[in-house]
Amino acid sequence: MNRLFYTLSSPQLPAKLFKPSLVALGLLLSFSSTHLVAAAVPNKLPAPIQHLKNKGLDIVREFPVGASISGWVVSLEGSDTLVYTTTDGEFLISGVLLDAQGNDLTQEHQKKWLPKPSWNDLAGSHFVTEKNLADSKDTPPKSTIYMFFDANCPFCHLSWLALQPYRQAGLEIRWIPVAYLKPDSRDKAAAILSAPKNQQAALFEKSMQAFGQPTASLNKIPNDKDKAQLEKNMALMQAFGLNGTPGWIWLNQAGEVETHSGMLRLPKLPSVTGLPEQQHTEPTLMRFR
Repeated sequence: MNRLFYTLSSPQLPAKLFKPSLVALGLLLSFSSTHLVAAAVPNKLPAPIQHLKNKGLDIVREFPVGASISGWVVSLEGSDTLVYTTTDGEFLISGVLLDAQGNDLTQEHQKKWLPKPSWNDLAGSHFVTEKNLADSKDTPPKSTIYMFFDANCPFCHLSWLALQPYRQAGLEIRWIPVAYLKPDSRDKAAAILSAPKNQQAALFEKSMQAFGQPTASLNKIPNDKDKAQLEKNMALMQAFGLNGTPGWIWLNQAGEVETHSGMLRLPKLPSVTGLPEQQHTEPTLMRFR
């Protein structure tokens, strides 16, 4: 799985809001226009948090983390996210926070302190549809899943390979592009998103088939519209608590949303897709049996 750490290049809140020394690189956008709980903000804020407030961010609440770190929910134009400050109030940290055992505390904090979007919110993202192939591309799918992907993510490529037999069984896959792994990830995502709707799936599939190889048709400098679409997708991914790609979202038998970051084992796919187990002959997938 490709995890997002704050040392990786990824979208940030507008740079004009920050001095570079105050914040590490990280995902600072998330999806929500409401807050989970009433604000619980101390009268005196740490200097970095006060700086964010002065720049126009809403400070929603402080939440406990540990003896040396405090957590904060901050909001810009209705988008909530988490940041952390050291207890001396000198530094602000964004990104994934790990404990001494390597546990992802940020994912736990997101689940507890940030409201979650719904399944219906996914329909408002910018995605590419791989239609089911059970009978024809016009046959209604037997099930649908969403997948966040980076065009340079090897595990996204493996997930794509693993899901192709399930398309033959009636699965529709809606691929939501994000970009953070390499400088040209945005170029590839922009090329796919800006293509005519009836060409997007073919271009996406071409990118997967030629994974790791130069593809001229996937080189496009993102314009403002492309950037806005990618930022919205990244915000939605963050809001679901997915800290890396591939990011899987599906409905379980009870109709509840479930998520997973990273490559899944092949035996898990029937419960994720809601379809009978399919056979895989691709050699690169055998280690996931």
